[in-house]
Amino acid sequence: MKIKTSYKTLLTVVGLIAIVSLLIWAFTARHGGFAAKKKEEKYEEAKPRVSAEAGETVITLTKEIREKSGIAVSRLVPVSHRLEARAYGTVLQPQDLLELRSGYVAAKAQVEKALVALDTSLKEYERLKALHDENRNVSDKSLQAAEAVWRSDEVGASAAQEALTAVKETVRQRWGSVIAEWLLAGSPSFKRLVHQDDALVQITLPSDAQMTAAPQTVLLETPNGKPATGRLVSPSPRTDPRIQGKSFFYTASAQAAGFLPGMNALAHLPIGSLASGVVVPRTAVVWWQGKSWVFVQKGDEAFARREISTDTPLKEGFFVAKGVAAGDRVVVGGTQALLSEEFRSQIKVGEEGEEGEENEKAEKGEKHEKAERGEKRENHEKGEKGEKHEKHEKGEKEEKHE
Repeated sequence: MKIKTSYKTLLTVVGLIAIVSLLIWAFTARHGGFAAKKKEEKYEEAKPRVSAEAGETVITLTKEIREKSGIAVSRLVPVSHRLEARAYGTVLQPQDLLELRSGYVAAKAQVEKALVALDTSLKEYERLKALHDENRNVSDKSLQAAEAVWRSDEVGASAAQEALTAVKETVRQRWGSVIAEWLLAGSPSFKRLVHQDDALVQITLPSDAQMTAAPQTVLLETPNGKPATGRLVSPSPRTDPRIQGKSFFYTASAQAAGFLPGMNALAHLPIGSLASGVVVPRTAVVWWQGKSWVFVQKGDEAFARREISTDTPLKEGFFVAKGVAAGDRVVVGGTQALLSEEFRSQIKVGEEGEEGEENEKAEKGEKHEKAERGEKRENHEKGEKGEKHEKHEKGEKEEKHE
């Protein structure tokens, strides 16, 4: 009976030991895996993601990080585009057109009023003259007075006509024949300008620009960032005194472009021959340090930051002839994440440099402190030796004296 009890007790102890061993093994395995994972994560974080290759900054990201950052790429295709010249423009005030229109209407009314008065006085003079010639039923004095009124109205009508002609010439000299016709006729095109449905833009070419004729359409950079199409109206009789080049009038949708009177506008005029290049989407461009950049994919995980020119904007993006080529894969989604990753790497390098300086200072301070301690210990030992020597000499002197 005692043997059975001891056997059961032994089995129970063995079972408990086995269970405890399994628990310890499971905890150790789990803790070790967690530690290994943490170590791997720390290694990935410490692993440099930004490097310099062939003069370009290259950011390397794993697939997991690319997916989290929303990195998307697009392959560039070859296109042909006519070379462009840049010109500056100004959105003109419609108030000037309204004032001229008002002056024209007033002058035209004066002409009509003078013609009516002339017609009335002429008829009165002819009636009186007929009576006077018939049997002198009208006195000479009355006939002369009627003639004076008629002659005066004739002069007034002539002066009103001259004033109207002067207004017309002023409009033509200031705005050209096309806009003058719009203004004088009160056409729908004129009404769109004064109601600010359309914006009238005066574009002035550089003084050294060689252009025989203005293009029918130009691309205008707008305040809202969306390019607008400007349509040629006519050459301008005047130039911009700041630029001293040929000027042309163009109209553009004021609401779509966001133009307001007095704003400056940059125009791109197609001139010259066709050039080969690519169209870079607007979402692929990032601006940093006053320059425009794109990230070009190199391999599966590497992205190189490359400078491009954005001097030729299109509705689809920017025409680029240098820096990138057809077939290159540029980042169109997550560009800011790549730029932020580069900044973060620079910050880490700066922190590591500061930490290294602090460690170096601490080491120097520790060495200095150790040196001071050694010097103090040496001085203390010298003092003790000197004191012992002095006591010894005093003892010898006392012995001799005795």
